[in-house]
Amino acid sequence: MATKQRIKYCEICEKDFSTMYRIQHKLPEKWIFACKECLLDLKKENPNYVYGGTWKK
Repeated sequence: MATKQRIKYCEICEKDFSTMYRIQHKLPEKWIFACKECLLDLKKENPNYVYGGTWKK
């Protein structure tokens, strides 16, 4: 039996990753999934940044 691989899509860089971060980064507040690299860029000096958890495969 094949193992189902779980991968999510980064809404910023549009690439697939097996570990993603659920965040809000702008108004209006909307939850998105972002990769670690995009997360680090988006949270810099951003008063609208909110962390919502880590998703792993």
